[in-house]
Amino acid sequence: MSKKNELTLLMAKVLLKLTSESPQAWDQSYCRFLAQDKNQASFQFMSRLGKTLRVLPAPPEYTDLLGPLMHSLFDEMQTETTHRPVLAVLTVDAAKTYKLKLEYHNPHAHEISLQALGTKTSYFASDEVDLPL
Repeated sequence: MSKKNELTLLMAKVLLKLTSESPQAWDQSYCRFLAQDKNQASFQFMSRLGKTLRVLPAPPEYTDLLGPLMHSLFDEMQTETTHRPVLAVLTVDAAKTYKLKLEYHNPHAHEISLQALGTKTSYFASDEVDLPL
């Protein structure tokens, strides 16, 4: 297994544990990691049940685990492609399948927030989730 795949699997396990410990019912969870440079990074976490999207609270112990893993993944991708990603969106579902989407140029791409729903930068297709009222 490549280092990229090992890191992604480990991050998926952390996200799955975070979501499983949440009292919210869910069928998918999302982690968006933005790091335009190595010294500054931010996270967003969301969970989804059907078409309803909710903020997923993330205690610091999870971001403390995921931050170094994401930076290691970005380092690995820079070694492979000579370009460093600026953001990643990791998705895990209740069946324990996961996927990772990387963006190398646009720090505003793949927004997972409720405010971004229905915009061209949203990670979600327009009919994939309900817009909040």
